[in-house]
Amino acid sequence: MADQKQGAKPESTKQEGYFAIRLRGLMNVGAGNVFASTVIAGLLLGFLVDRWLDMAPIAMLLGGLLGFIGGMRNAHRLMQAGAHDRDV
Repeated sequence: MADQKQGAKPESTKQEGYFAIRLRGLMNVGAGNVFASTVIAGLLLGFLVDRWLDMAPIAMLLGGLLGFIGGMRNAHRLMQAGAHDRDV
């Protein structure tokens, strides 16, 4: 009977594990949203610069490229922060 009590997990531990898993999933979704919004912002700013300077889609392509690079960087930061929180 004493062995059963030692091996049993309290209910609060199960709930914390569940919420920790859900939070990790939300952080991953957040990283995807950050990536997408950064790329869209770069494309939009490039489009506005193209209209302002009456250029071909050069600024839009450069804005999209910079948005892609920045989005990857920001998403990677969020994913690494989530991995660091799990290790602690």
